[in-house]
Amino acid sequence: MMARREKAAKPAKATKTSPAQGSSWTHGRQMGGKVLSAVLFAAIACGPIALFAAAARPAPVVAAAPETQDAGLSTQQQTAGGYAEGFVASWLSATKDEPGDLATYVDLAALRQLSVTAWEYRDLSVVAIAPVVGSEFVNVVVAANIKELSVTDSDDTSTTSWPRRYFQVAIATSGDTVRAVGLPAQISAPVQGTTTSLVYKQTIGSSDPSAQTVSAFLGAYLAGSGDLSRYSAPDTSFVAVAPAPYVNVDIEELRSDLTPAASPSDGDTLKVLTTVSLLSPLDQQVTSTYTLTLTARASRWEVSAIDLAPQAVSDKGSTTPTPTPSGSGN
Repeated sequence: MMARREKAAKPAKATKTSPAQGSSWTHGRQMGGKVLSAVLFAAIACGPIALFAAAARPAPVVAAAPETQDAGLSTQQQTAGGYAEGFVASWLSATKDEPGDLATYVDLAALRQLSVTAWEYRDLSVVAIAPVVGSEFVNVVVAANIKELSVTDSDDTSTTSWPRRYFQVAIATSGDTVRAVGLPAQISAPVQGTTTSLVYKQTIGSSDPSAQTVSAFLGAYLAGSGDLSRYSAPDTSFVAVAPAPYVNVDIEELRSDLTPAASPSDGDTLKVLTTVSLLSPLDQQVTSTYTLTLTARASRWEVSAIDLAPQAVSDKGSTTPTPTPSGSGN
């Protein structure tokens, strides 16, 4: 559910910005009457932006913190997500001379000012949809990478960056209709959590039979280097990624929750976390991690599941069960 719009335009007057921080892998409006104000980027603030409350539109309310419903999202609430995504795209692209289709979402006559220059963005997507308890409103968070300029004081040079920015939108749902309530408002990025402790404490050497199974399986799964069924448990239905995106798969590290038995008994299981280096036909290289479940049969290890997530160590020292589908497609 991604809408992508880019308008080539001369960048607005350069302002100093601090890119939003993101996560990495290693080892807040006042609404009332007819006006709703929101804080936007400093660079677009050439005057206050009046949010709207047209007579034909739902009356604005001060929404409480959004909470999700246990029963999940209704079809209409999910529709609100896609509607909000298109709204943010139009809002970012609209300019004073070319408002685009923003008028389909809001009353342009109620806006005090539009930017002279459009915001350039990419990778627009919905990241959260949360019904506001006790109301017909849905809080939708949409994110996009926004082109920004920063100036270095020392030599007055500017650099371009594309930090990930987040915007919340209030959408009213009634019957089969959806309607925006106010303009998008920028909010802070999600807070990155602390490192999760995983169960994979044992290092497995490349010569171990379990390591050889993992290597052969991923080679067949990602590079088409063999018959996938030879390394899969009988009750699985894995389908190799096709066409094969890589020409080479190298195991950089393999860790497990237990020390593999030299001669495993039928039914023995092993949870493994493998770090792999992947090479594309164009000599592009990327590193990935895969979590697999191995099950022993006839004294040899076979892959019985591509786990949906790694297994974490619980507070009580036991492992957290991880759903393990028996098969996976491309």
